[in-house]
Parts: sequence; C-alpha cells; structure tokens
Amino acid sequence: MKDQEILLRIVKTWDLNPKSEYRGFRCASCQNYVKKAWHHWLTDGGYKAPVHFCNKCEKDFKSKKINTKKPISKLNRLKFSKPDAETKRLIGKLNVKSKPTYKTFVCDNCERKLHKAYHIWTILKKDLVETHLCKQCG
Repeated sequence: MKDQEILLRIVKTWDLNPKSEYRGFRCASCQNYVKKAWHHWLTDGGYKAPVHFCNKCEKDFKSKKINTKKPISKLNRLKFSKPDAETKRLIGKLNVKSKPTYKTFVCDNCERKLHKAYHIWTILKKDLVETHLCKQCG
C-alpha cells in the first residue's frame, strides 16, 4: 500500500469539525498529544492536510504496520465553509510537496512555534484543507 493511501485511510477515521477548534496537536494514529511530530502531507482523495505522527507511529507507518480503524460514516463536505481571501493566501503558501520531517508545530501564518493552535478545516474546490493558526493570527 502506498503512503498516500495509508494517510488517506487514517484521515478518514477522524471526526473532522467544520468549526475551528483551539487545542493541542495529536498523533494522527494513536491520538496522543504531542509537542513535536513527524509531518507528512496528504494530497490525495480530496484532502490537502498535514498528518502528524509520534515517533512510535512513524516507525509503524514506515514499516507499513500502522493500524487503521474503520472509517467514520460518510463526511458531509457541505458543512465546511470556503476559505476567505487570507486563508486562500495561507493555503497557497503551504509546502505540500515537502518530505516528511520531524519538527515542532508552527503557525501557518506567522510561523511562531506553538503547542496549541486553531485547527481550521475549509473546502477549496474539491479538497478539504487544514490550516493551523496561533491565537494572535486566529
């Protein structure tokens, strides 16, 4: 199974919130809160989203041994708003082709390091896109 297929299977298990949430960051697989993580980009299947793994789940992901749960029921994409001009600008500067890296989390706007952020899902064309903003930028 290809990496993008695995990432898509994992993201389809998430209960995405159409309203922004201010919270910490969790591992995409085990859902434990993390302050630093492996960052991958899912760009297939109607998503443009970062997928974060703790060290253990990254190891399982690389070895193709990562567990994926049953997907949640069909996601209603009509519940998600379209991005405003500022969010479109942020989406345009996301480096979705970057190689997976282990790093701390940063605001997508000001690049300030952070442990909590506004997690914002919007729909742009056919893709659900996630951005992260600090309190000042959010």
